[in-house]
Amino acid sequence: MNRRLLPQLFAVAVVVAGCMDDPVRPDRLSAPQFSQVTDGRYIVEVNGNGANFRTAVARLGGTVEYFHSGAGVATVSGMTDAAALELASVSGVAGVHPDVEIQLAPQMEEWQGVEDLSAESASPTNPTTAVRYSFQWNMRRIEANVAWAAGKLGNAGVTVAILDSGIDTENLDMAGRVDLTRSASFVPSDDAFMTKWLPTRPKIEDLNGHGTNVATQVSSNAIYLAGVNSRTTLLAIKVLGRTGGGTLSGILNGLIYAADQGADVANMSLGVPRGVNKAGNGSFVGVSNRVFNYANRQGMLVVVSAGNDTINMTGAGRIYTAYCESPHVICVSATGPTASVNPFTGPWTNEDALAPYSNFGEKIVVAAPGGSSRGYVASVCARRRVTGFAVIAPDTVPVFGCLTPTPNSAAIVGYAGTSQASPHVAGLAAKLVEVYGKNNPSAVRDALLALGVDDLGTPGFDDTYGYGRINVRKALGL
Repeated sequence: MNRRLLPQLFAVAVVVAGCMDDPVRPDRLSAPQFSQVTDGRYIVEVNGNGANFRTAVARLGGTVEYFHSGAGVATVSGMTDAAALELASVSGVAGVHPDVEIQLAPQMEEWQGVEDLSAESASPTNPTTAVRYSFQWNMRRIEANVAWAAGKLGNAGVTVAILDSGIDTENLDMAGRVDLTRSASFVPSDDAFMTKWLPTRPKIEDLNGHGTNVATQVSSNAIYLAGVNSRTTLLAIKVLGRTGGGTLSGILNGLIYAADQGADVANMSLGVPRGVNKAGNGSFVGVSNRVFNYANRQGMLVVVSAGNDTINMTGAGRIYTAYCESPHVICVSATGPTASVNPFTGPWTNEDALAPYSNFGEKIVVAAPGGSSRGYVASVCARRRVTGFAVIAPDTVPVFGCLTPTPNSAAIVGYAGTSQASPHVAGLAAKLVEVYGKNNPSAVRDALLALGVDDLGTPGFDDTYGYGRINVRKALGL
């Protein structure tokens, strides 16, 4: 029985540009168009070792929560607006920006239902034996199955960081795939929730569901559903909470952390609805640019989703489409079927059509399956996804809508969005790291574009598919 779930709100962050010299004392702080964090938290661009910066923060009554000299980015709290203005004039401080909370619009989602699934015949060495592999038009479309047949299953020595809402590490598809020693949460509100309600579970537990679906497309044990890889290691970098909310500082700090942990690829199925108005936000965009440049210097390739606003990113003028305008990234548009008998079981028609929600334009680098209401991208539903709260006197307790008695039974959930397209590309990039080596993101990117695409749409580069829809078989020369 199919049952529709209410759309979940998924969060996201912003943006990018170049480093700036020390500014003159500003008349006012740049005002981003998002909701400002209320506890006096600011993101600071810092040049050098930060000695003057730290001294000034202490003098102005603030606290340095985070400082990374390599990226030149810090987070401070407890600052009044007046103090933040004064901090912006300190030598070595290149910019001070209010931290912001960001929330995404709903995306398409449908629950296939809870099933007791026999996984006895499934095997990570043959992902086509996954119990619900028949649902996966997306993996067949990019010819991932041809790579699996050739023994190209991924390598545990290659790591992909998933910057998202966390990962359910207990379901059979994810068990053992996530390196918990290097994973981390940057969502304090979820950390507090975990301490109260799930004290024995890791802080990176996915309470939202989005992150688990995204992670599955990159790497999965292929018990219920296959990923592009079945051996690649994942890092859960939790930057979005159970309601899909996050902060810009948490996302930027999470990206820096992933690079420092040696991740070879990072997937960011994150964006800002309708983009960022560049007017008044140029320096705000710049702080993110610092972080993306740092990630590239550390040898990490970053793959990002194009967004679900049907925006033409060509000549968008004052609208900054994050993160596709960030440096060194692969920006991914989404494809999906235009018709089907059933969106989970098919058969599906015109699977390479540009998804009706996908952004497009000159910033698109490649396309990948993101799904549509006619053909979802499926995964196991995160077992501790919070779907509501119930009053059980004297407490109000969370309801875990996908929690099954054991991991041997599962709810299958389908999503559609550029969030689902991006991890297909991240999974392919992980395979190419095996071929072209670590700390070489440019070579991986170049190989993907030269070898690993089916040229669809207008011959050559176009603003719908970029250089083409990815093809795993071609990328590996099979």
